Amino acid sequence: MAKEFSYSFVAPRLRDLDSMPGELLVVSLFEDERPPRGLAGLVDWRMDGLVSRMRAVSINPDLPNPHFKSMVLGTFGAAGDEKLLFPPGHRLPYFRVMTVGLGQTRRFDSHRYKAAVRTILLAASSMHVAQMTLQLPGWQVAGLPARRAADVFITELIAVRQAGGHPPTSVCLVEALDHQGEMDEKLTEVLGRGGRR
Repeated sequence: MAKEFSYSFVAPRLRDLDSMPGELLVVSLFEDERPPRGLAGLVDWRMDGLVSRMRAVSINPDLPNPHFKSMVLGTFGAAGDEKLLFPPGHRLPYFRVMTVGLGQTRRFDSHRYKAAVRTILLAASSMHVAQMTLQLPGWQVAGLPARRAADVFITELIAVRQAGGHPPTSVCLVEALDHQGEMDEKLTEVLGRGGRR
């Protein structure tokens, strides 16, 4: 698997994201988390509040739908498994941004984490995306250790591939420096040393 898959890490900072251009940037959001935090908050800030505006319309339908580059994006309430894809234009060095809903924080557990990971990987597989950048969706809210979050991610990626899907062959994980080591250990354990780029 290591020859077919590579991974890297980047800290959750805009300057670091700018140095890692790619095909797909995945942003996950909880229904009851306002304003967006983590990677979602960074993307929201860089996109002049676009993510927040999409969510505001889902709460208050009297607001006009958010526009971006002359497109009407509609609403995004961040319900579980909800997805919205949009082009970031020149604001981020990615071809597409996919927002994924995680539902309510109080209901998010290890099973929902696994389901969210699967949703992301299946969506990326259906788009035949070779490179994907993401922050693993809500693993801390689910109460998972970093090592376990990485284990679930790589296990699901392998399962999608074994089922005939086309998950990304290169993944950049946007995680805090103090979690990268534990995740790297688990990924190296599963993939061998050849997976990290």
